[in-house]
Amino acid sequence: MTARKQRGIPLSSLNPKFLHTNSTSHTWPFGAIAELVDNAYDPDVRAKQFWIDWTRIKGLDCLSFMDNGAGMNRAKLHKMLSFGFSDKKSVREHVPVGIYGNGFKSGSMRLGTDAIVFTKTRNSMSIGLLSQSYLQAIKAQQIMVPMVTFRRDEQNQVEDAASFAAILAYSLFSTEKELFSELRAVSAVGPTGTRIIIWNLRTTTSGETEFDFDTDKYDIQIRANASEKTSESRATIPESRYSLRAYCSILYLKPRMQINIRGQRVKTQLISKSLAHIANDNYRPSFLTKRIRITFGFNTKSREHHGIMMYHKNRLIKAYERVSCQRKTERKGVGVIGVIECNFLQPTHNKQDFDDTDKYRKTMHNLSIKLEEYWNEIRYKRKKEDPKCTVPIEDTVKVPDQVWVQCDSCLKWRRLPDGFDCSRLPEKWFCNMNHDPQFRSCMVEEELEDQEEEQKSYPKPFKRQKRNSKSLQEENVPEGLETSSPISPLPTRQPKNTMLRQQNHSGWSTDCGNSLSALSPTTNACIETSSSLAQRAPLPLINFTAHSDTLKRIKRKCSSSGQIPTAECIISCAPLPNVPPHGAGTSVHANFSPVIKKEENELKKVKSRERNVHSDEQMSKMESQIIESFEAYQEPVEVDEEEWHGTETSTTTGTSYHSTPEGIAESDCKQDWEAEAHNAEEELWSLKHQQDELMEMMKEAVEERDACREELEVLRDHCSALEDERSQLLSRQEEEKEEKARLSTLCDQLKCELEKLKKETDGRGREDIGVGEERRKLKNLRFKVGHLLVSFIPALNLQQVDFNSEVIDKLLDQVLEEVRLTQLKAA
Repeated sequence: MTARKQRGIPLSSLNPKFLHTNSTSHTWPFGAIAELVDNAYDPDVRAKQFWIDWTRIKGLDCLSFMDNGAGMNRAKLHKMLSFGFSDKKSVREHVPVGIYGNGFKSGSMRLGTDAIVFTKTRNSMSIGLLSQSYLQAIKAQQIMVPMVTFRRDEQNQVEDAASFAAILAYSLFSTEKELFSELRAVSAVGPTGTRIIIWNLRTTTSGETEFDFDTDKYDIQIRANASEKTSESRATIPESRYSLRAYCSILYLKPRMQINIRGQRVKTQLISKSLAHIANDNYRPSFLTKRIRITFGFNTKSREHHGIMMYHKNRLIKAYERVSCQRKTERKGVGVIGVIECNFLQPTHNKQDFDDTDKYRKTMHNLSIKLEEYWNEIRYKRKKEDPKCTVPIEDTVKVPDQVWVQCDSCLKWRRLPDGFDCSRLPEKWFCNMNHDPQFRSCMVEEELEDQEEEQKSYPKPFKRQKRNSKSLQEENVPEGLETSSPISPLPTRQPKNTMLRQQNHSGWSTDCGNSLSALSPTTNACIETSSSLAQRAPLPLINFTAHSDTLKRIKRKCSSSGQIPTAECIISCAPLPNVPPHGAGTSVHANFSPVIKKEENELKKVKSRERNVHSDEQMSKMESQIIESFEAYQEPVEVDEEEWHGTETSTTTGTSYHSTPEGIAESDCKQDWEAEAHNAEEELWSLKHQQDELMEMMKEAVEERDACREELEVLRDHCSALEDERSQLLSRQEEEKEEKARLSTLCDQLKCELEKLKKETDGRGREDIGVGEERRKLKNLRFKVGHLLVSFIPALNLQQVDFNSEVIDKLLDQVLEEVRLTQLKAA
C-alpha cells in the first residue's frame, strides 16, 4: 500500500476492518438505531416524520430508515460516509445531538454489514454505498465509498461511472430502474429527504437475526434470551429495553418529530408530564451557576420500572437508572421516576452512558438524596391525609397528573383537561380539535410548561419537621451526655487515701475555689445540706453535670485554664443526689430535665450581681464546709435497701429528697428552677421554631431571588430584542418618511401636470367649439352652393351629397373651370 502524502508527510490510512471495530461501541442494537434517528432529528435536516420499517429484498431481511428532511448534496453525503466530520449548529432552541461525526458509521455497521443511502435535494439526487462485503470482495486496503450524483441540469460527474458500476454489482439493486424506484420512494414523502437500507443484519448463534419481527407486526423487538422466555421475567424489565416502539416513545424529552414504525405512528410522550404525584425539585451543582430542574413522580404503568431518566440535549442517555436509595434492601423509591436534563455532563461515544467523572458521581449522589426526600415527603403526605390507610402508595392505582397530546400537523404539544381519557383520542389529532379555545389553532404558540412558569421547589414538610425535631433534641441533651465514654460507678466502699490520691492526681488548683465566690445563696444552702446527704450513702462516681449548671461553669473555667475539675470541686459546687447502696445498684439516668441551661443563665446573672459581695472570710468558710462534707463521704455507711426505698424518691428528670427539711428546701429550690427553665425552654423552642421559619422563608426568598434574576435575564433579553425591533421600526419609519416625502413631491408634480393638462384641455375645447361653428357655416355654404350647381348640373342629386366632405367644393371647381373655358372660347 502506497502511503498518500501531504506536504511531504504521510497521511494516516483507515483499514476496512475499522468499520466493524467502530461498530462494537454499540452493545445494544437500539442505541445504534437511535444514531440514525438523531441524524434526522438534528437541525441541519429538520425532518418532521421518520419511518422505520422491515422489508425483504431478494430474500434478505432489511431495515429501512427514511425521513422527509432537507436531504444531502454530494459534499454532505461524502462527509456523512467519512469519519469525524460534524459541522452541525444550533438553530434557535434546537440543539443538535450529534457532535462526533461518527453516528451513521457506527450505527449502520452495528445493525448490518452493508448500507446504501438514497438522498434527494431540490437540485440533485445522490446514492452512496458503505459496504463491508464490497470492500472484502475487492480486497480493499482502505475504505472506499462509491457515490453517484444525478443533477437536474444533467451535468453529472464523469468519474461516477466506476462508482455506478460498483453500486450495481455489489448492492441489492442490479439495474438503474431499481435504483430510481428507491429514489421515487423518497419523493413520495416529500420534495426532499433521505432513505437508508441496511442488509446482512447481525444474527444470533441460532442463525436468526437479533430482531424479532413476528411477535408484533407493528413493532421491532429484541429476541428474548433463555432467561427471558417467560412473560413474568420480561415484566420486570422496562419495555423500552426490548421494544423499539416503547424506546422511541421516550427517546426525546420533548419530541419534535413523528416516528413511524412498520406503518404505525409511535405515540410519543412527554415523560415529565406522564407521571403521577408530580413534584419539581432543583439541584444546584457547585460547578454551575444556575439550578437544574428535576421532576419526580410515580410510574403509572408498572411499579417495578423506576429510576432516573437522564437526558442530554433533549436526547435520552440513561433510562431507569436506579440510584443508591433504590438499590438498598429496604427498597426506598419503588415506582418513583426522576427526570433530569444533564447538559452539563459529557455523554460517552455511544450516547448510552455518561463519562465517569467527578461531576457525574456528585450528580448521582445528589439525585439519590433528592429522590429519597421525595419518597419520604410523599409517604408523609399520604399518612397525614389518610392515617388509617394501610396500602402502600406504590401499590395504588395511579393516573397521570396531566394529559398532553401532539398535533399531527404543526407537531406542537397541547394540554388536555385533567382526567381526560386518552383512549378517546382519534388516530390523528389536530389543534382545531382542542377543548381549550385559546390553543385551538396551529398558529398559536405552545402553552408554557411548569418549568417555565415556576422555578421553586415543591414544599417539604417532612424534612422541615425532621430538622426541627433534631434541633430540639440537640437542645435537650445535657453536656455531660455528649461524651461517648461510658459512665461506670466506683466501688461502694472506698478509703480516704484513694480519694486523696485522685485529688492529688487531678491537680486541682485554686481556680475552682475562685469560682465558688460566684455562687448564689441558694447554691450555698444546697452545699450546706450536702453533709446530711453524705451520711445516707457511699459516694459513687456520678455525672454531676446532669444535675447542676454550676459544674458546667466550673468545667468551662477549668478547661480554659487547661486543668481538670476534681471530685472535691464537684462536691463543693453541686447538690449531691441520693445514691442507692451497692445492693440496689448504681447507675446514671440518661433522661435529664432541660433545666440546666436555665440554671446556668440564672447563676450567670447572680454572679454578675454578687461578684464583689463575697469576702475572703466567706470563701474560707465555704471551703471548710466542703472539706467536712467530703470527709463525711469517705466513711462507709451501712444502709438497708428497705430504709432506702422507704425514705427516698428519685425521678428521671432529677433527684428530689423529702426525708429532711434540708431536702425539702432543696426540692423547692429546684422546682422553682425547673418551672423557670420550662418556661424558658418553651420560649427557646418558640424562638427556634421562628428561626426555622425565618430560615425557610430566607431559603424561599433566595430561590425567588434567583428565579427573579433568571426572569430578569429573560426580560433583559426580551427588552434587547424589543429594542432591536424598535430600532428596526424607527429606521423603517424614517425610510417611510423619506418615501412619503418623495411621493408627496411626486404628487405635487403630478398636480402641476394635471393643471396643465386641464388648461390644455380647456383650450382645446374652446378651439373645438370654434371649429364646429366654422364647420357648420361651411356646411350651410356648401348646401347653398349645391342648389346653385343644380342649374349647371341637372343630374346632381343633393340628397346623396355629403356636405361635410369636399364633394361640393370639387364640383364647384369643375363648374368654375368650365365657365372660364367657355368665356375664353367666346372671347
